[in-house]
Amino acid sequence: MAGSKMNNFQRIQKLLDLIKDLDESYTKDYVSSFIPFLELVSADDFEEAARHHHPRRIVFAYTVQPEHCNRLGNMHGGATATLFDFCTSLATALLPEKKSAKDTGDAGDAGDKGESAKDQDIFKSWRRLGVSRTLAVTYVRPAPCLGEVLIECEQVHTGKRMASLRGVLRRRKDGAVLATCDHGKVILEPEAVPSPKL
Repeated sequence: MAGSKMNNFQRIQKLLDLIKDLDESYTKDYVSSFIPFLELVSADDFEEAARHHHPRRIVFAYTVQPEHCNRLGNMHGGATATLFDFCTSLATALLPEKKSAKDTGDAGDAGDKGESAKDQDIFKSWRRLGVSRTLAVTYVRPAPCLGEVLIECEQVHTGKRMASLRGVLRRRKDGAVLATCDHGKVILEPEAVPSPKL
């Protein structure tokens, strides 16, 4: 049973897919314009991150789109902040350990709602994304239109109600730092956030 549990890469990818489906089903917002161009590159699992003594992290790839650029042909500062806001928020969905639905009792809850245990698991991750309380971005270099970048996102600390996250935007071809961010979030009570309906 435990072997069928999703790892963090699968969890984040499925969460991205869920958000894409929501965008197609409901009114789109500004973040929706980034999502089709985001690719999940990697997502740490707890055991790997613990062995290496650094925070769990996820990495996304993105190609800078013309609609996200300023008149100088570089990614707009507001677009950079939006990209950081979305990508670092997904780092709160990284689970600290692998437990089966049987261990957590989720399978019974999922059965009552007619959802699979894995879908219920994703809904719980979606609920944990919370809301921003702070977002501080430092701009280092421009990100040119159609340039490929990597967004590295780390959990600095995640508690029951608060999360501190960090992001680094890098040029994909050489790893040069383009921007950094520190992101503080409030994690909402799961019961206060309805399950998305597809």
